[in-house]
Amino acid sequence: MPYFVFRVSIDKKILTELDVFDKFIKAKDYCRDFRKKQPAGESDTIRMVHAKDKKEAKMLLGEKHKPSSPLEEWEA
Repeated sequence: MPYFVFRVSIDKKILTELDVFDKFIKAKDYCRDFRKKQPAGESDTIRMVHAKDKKEAKMLLGEKHKPSSPLEEWEA
């Protein structure tokens, strides 16, 4: 399954596909480099998701996840 990299708007309503990778390392490096180049005040985030196709990737990024620990719940 490929790794999809998206730019996600602050309200999670706009997902913009940036690239697709076969290997996790390549996708991770791309995300790191892209985040380093973002302006300091940029509100959009760069997210990577492992999915079978673009439709599933968008669905996974749009889901609201329940915090897995009290610390994550506190940070939300």
